[in-house]
Amino acid sequence: MKFEEFPLRRDIKQVLAGEGFVDPTPIQEQCIPLALEGGDIVGVAQTGTGKTLAFLVPILERLTPRGEPQAMVVCPTRELAQQVGGVASKIGAQLGVSTAIVYGGTGLASQRKELDDDPDIVVGTPGRLIDFLTSAWLRPRSVSWLVLDEADRMLDMGFIDDVVKICSRLPLSRQTMLFSATMPAEIIELSGRFMYQPSTVRIEPERVLPHGIRHRIFQVADGDKQKALSKLLRDQRGKKTLVFTATREATSEIASVLRRGGHEVVSLSSLLSQNNRERALAGFKRGEYDVMVATDVAARGLDVMDIDIVINYDMPHSAEDYVHRVGRTGRADRDGEAFSLATVRDRPRVEAIGRLLGQPVEAEPLDGFRAPFGEDRAGERRGARSRGRGGGGGSGRRGARSSSRGRGKR
Repeated sequence: MKFEEFPLRRDIKQVLAGEGFVDPTPIQEQCIPLALEGGDIVGVAQTGTGKTLAFLVPILERLTPRGEPQAMVVCPTRELAQQVGGVASKIGAQLGVSTAIVYGGTGLASQRKELDDDPDIVVGTPGRLIDFLTSAWLRPRSVSWLVLDEADRMLDMGFIDDVVKICSRLPLSRQTMLFSATMPAEIIELSGRFMYQPSTVRIEPERVLPHGIRHRIFQVADGDKQKALSKLLRDQRGKKTLVFTATREATSEIASVLRRGGHEVVSLSSLLSQNNRERALAGFKRGEYDVMVATDVAARGLDVMDIDIVINYDMPHSAEDYVHRVGRTGRADRDGEAFSLATVRDRPRVEAIGRLLGQPVEAEPLDGFRAPFGEDRAGERRGARSRGRGGGGGSGRRGARSSSRGRGKR
């Protein structure tokens, strides 16, 4: 199916074509017809699958501008709110639809001005939306559409109570669309409480794993990770690289280490003020920095098209998070590389990623570093035999590297 084939107004089809949207993604192809019917929808899909248009197109099709907020989109982070709001503003402006974007970390005055201009669509983070709802600066009486984007991330970040407050303040007659990469019990309960017989659209992770990405997982010892990261970056110097860490504190630490090694590097985490986060991201986009070190939360919704390499300094918690991370490279039909540093305790995660890729994946040794996986296996064999020779790293299988592309295809 093409966008041209959807039952949409001619002006919307023309705007979508003008913006280069011809072939809908799976989540768009399944959600848009359902949403046009007016029913509630639960969409289960990863970041990067095109969810924004999946909910925005049906809203724009049915919305008639009349100088009051009619649609509200709730996002977990400022960056995602800016990204979603940017798409809504760009497409909506061509249809006479106005959009306001509100989020915390900045002054209220400019955002109040946006709301004073009577936008048709309001995109924002939970806390700031609550601020404006409770102060009556944002009047929800005419809201006909509510979108909860990346609901599981809002749960992880502790925003679920704010989301409940927002849902409780909006008209019961609204259409609600909830999108989430996973469906933990709390999100299921939320959908049951505030949605009416929702249709569920589920896009499995295997279908959205980016193509054109070379996947390599290197086995390292905990104490060697910083040196291993420095080696990978030296070998790939000059390429735009995004490094993921598990904690926000680690972003600053790793950025300092790399900076001392001569890299132009910037960090992105919730430790930074909103202005500094925007400045860091803008500099990375412009190429002022060749490396950005970020957490999952900070990089959620990151819209940079020309990232060459993603490095998992800390392994992701799940294979689904791996999809989200590596999906930052290999975009727009570009090739990309995904490197991961795995310790012995990361073995279950390596195996889960292999299942997602569709073939077993073994962590390979990194040149110049000992191979702790091999040592661990050797130790197990020695214990089983009740004898052994002296240890010796670096004996891991050299051929056990994953160069799979997309869904495990070579």
